[in-house]
Amino acid sequence: MDLLVAALALVGGYLAGSVPLAAMIGRAAGDDVTRVGERGASPGSADVWRLAGPGWGLLALAGDLAKGLLPVAIGIVTWSWWAGWAAGLGALLGVGWPLFGRLPGGRGVVPLAGVAIVLSPTAGMVAVLLAALALGVARLMGRTGRVAAIATGFGVYPLLFLLDQGDLARLAGVGVLYLVAVLRTATTRH
Repeated sequence: MDLLVAALALVGGYLAGSVPLAAMIGRAAGDDVTRVGERGASPGSADVWRLAGPGWGLLALAGDLAKGLLPVAIGIVTWSWWAGWAAGLGALLGVGWPLFGRLPGGRGVVPLAGVAIVLSPTAGMVAVLLAALALGVARLMGRTGRVAAIATGFGVYPLLFLLDQGDLARLAGVGVLYLVAVLRTATTRH
């Protein structure tokens, strides 16, 4: 992959990931999720959902998903899978350490899901369905299930990705994206 293409994809993804959509949507709904949200200094779509209701929460969820989906899709369609990967890396870096505003946006789980879905649609959609199933089972048992759903979806994705793509170099690229997400989560104030 050409270095200029990689740099453009990385910067484009970073700019997309830096937009504080959940905070903006929360403000549009009349709630400042940066002050009263679950994580306070790290607002995400779950905060908007809880404070402003499901309609606004779904809008924030779609926006967070698009932060990962769109840059990766543009990179893949315009140049190559690796350009899409670079855009996804940029998006995750933008979510975790944004250019716009002072606050990072959520833990980056939803944008990472968007990146994963575009990098391997089959693996991404199966992982999302398994995560939804885990969430449903947890709710039937009287638990919130968010952690179980996230662990299930992201736990099975690498195996599903390898089965779908069959490419160890690309799997290593997915591993780098996971490391960024883990680093972001580890540096988030609880």
